[in-house]
Amino acid sequence: MDTPKRGLTSQPHGHSLVMEGAEDWSSGVLSCVDTKHDGGSGCGDPSGDGSMTHRALLYGSEDEFLAATVPFIHEGLDRDEQIQIATTDRNAAWLQAALGVATQQVTFRASSQCYRHPGRALAAKYRTAHPAKPDEQQQRLRIIGEPWWTARTAPEAKEWVRYESLVNAALAGANVALLCTYDTTAVEEQVINQVGRTHPELVECGQVRPSPDYADPAVFNSECNASPLTQLPAPALWLRFSRTEQLATLRDFVTSQASRVGADSRSVAPFVQAVDEVATNAIKHGGGSGVLQIWTGPQTMLCEVSDTGGGLPHPLAGQLPHPPGQLRGCGLWLARQFSDLLEVHSDPAGTTVRLHLTVS
Repeated sequence: MDTPKRGLTSQPHGHSLVMEGAEDWSSGVLSCVDTKHDGGSGCGDPSGDGSMTHRALLYGSEDEFLAATVPFIHEGLDRDEQIQIATTDRNAAWLQAALGVATQQVTFRASSQCYRHPGRALAAKYRTAHPAKPDEQQQRLRIIGEPWWTARTAPEAKEWVRYESLVNAALAGANVALLCTYDTTAVEEQVINQVGRTHPELVECGQVRPSPDYADPAVFNSECNASPLTQLPAPALWLRFSRTEQLATLRDFVTSQASRVGADSRSVAPFVQAVDEVATNAIKHGGGSGVLQIWTGPQTMLCEVSDTGGGLPHPLAGQLPHPPGQLRGCGLWLARQFSDLLEVHSDPAGTTVRLHLTVS
């Protein structure tokens, strides 16, 4: 792989951090900031007023990484804020050496555990960033995160890039400061090129500046929804449905196929529910009917539900966590939680949803 360019381009088309729940916690080049404690650094979090900040750092060396992250951490410690870090083992070692005894005041988690599933990570981050009771005064939370990019397939990478955009909508108004770090020596260039579109602010040469390419989450996700899905061969199995009475047959069909390919019994029931939620949406909101197609492989079972309705009513439909107690309108969000990966293509001709189940 060619070494990615060390900078942000204005090409159309990022990624962020995560907290735990179902997960375990889950750029601009900095070279001119001293890594020693400097509460006045331009890459700090001057607001401290309860508003959400979401910044991206591109780095290509240890010095560039520490020049931004160490002042960010020290500033939070000075303000008695919670500090949570999800990064690589290498980066954690860098930070622990630079922070010294202050390391004891910081919570570290492995990015490989925090960034396993974009939908669950977003749900976990939402729960972490919002107080249990709205009237409680929540202590500000400061997070440094580095998604685990090297093991991503193209569909996974697309959903993680989308996740970065969704963070801005899901955490709007939350009392949290996010600093997302991207290693330009390891991350694919097409991912780097989208960082400016999914992060409202960038850290460059020790200073924070607005991203000129930042896209509103609704706009960014509309583009994601309109982009084509990967071409697949003709399926061996398919089922047409047009009535809610047929959904029991659909559930049995998916269950039998998942069991046949050896899927873990603990994951089959939630996955079947996910497919059922999407099929129900096709009947109720997608023109009254749909088609289920199934592909199976040595490691994955894929179910695709397509309809000929008018497309999703809003580009963020099914993408954001719902407040506790809300029951209606959660079908696509639940499907996202209950499948190992969920892809969407939607346009005026209809909606296609692909749900992935890991078999082994």
